[in-house]
Amino acid sequence: MSGSGGGYEPPQRTKFDCETGIIITNVSTVNILILEKREKGDVLEVVLTENRSLALEDGDGEILGSILHINTPDIIACIKNGASYEAEILDINSPACRVRIKRSEI
Repeated sequence: MSGSGGGYEPPQRTKFDCETGIIITNVSTVNILILEKREKGDVLEVVLTENRSLALEDGDGEILGSILHINTPDIIACIKNGASYEAEILDINSPACRVRIKRSEI
């Protein structure tokens, strides 16, 4: 068997585009009490917390949960460069919550 002998090289992940990037993911560390107040279609703000993680905040300043995704570091960099993002609740199956994150149209 012949080959290049270079070994396996995993595919490169696609870098998140600050302008047009969209991710669909489950919310991590969901606060059940906050989730009970939410419904499908609600839109939350994606915020950068004090410990530099992404969280979903409602209009009352309450945190629904955090976002852990392969593109989290990219979104954090976009936010630090002035972009803002929103998360629409796509599905609630307590305690799970699935959201679509995209750039805010403000």
